[in-house]
Amino acid sequence: MITPLLTIAFKYRADMARKRRPYWRTLGTPTTLVLYRTADRWRYAVYFTEPAGVADGALTDPASSSEPGTAQAALLRTAEELTHRQLGVLWRESDQPDWWTGTVTSAGPRPLA
Repeated sequence: MITPLLTIAFKYRADMARKRRPYWRTLGTPTTLVLYRTADRWRYAVYFTEPAGVADGALTDPASSSEPGTAQAALLRTAEELTHRQLGVLWRESDQPDWWTGTVTSAGPRPLA
């Protein structure tokens, strides 16, 4: 038997689920990608504006011994999957060894859903 209180609780949870936004809708516009090689893997950071934020982590593929171009392509795919947007990136080597910085030159529109 469902009591009126349970009915209200179910409605409240359903309303909250409808209002909840997917995580990628809360991310701002990506501006910079940073890629660097460590002894065991490639690591990255993606910087955002409006709202500002950072997403960072490690690439599971390719291996740290792979060419920078391969890791850059993998990071671009990762950033596009994270933001649900198509990105254009211009890469340049950093002053630090095994570091690369990518400037986002174009970010596709945000998905509607």
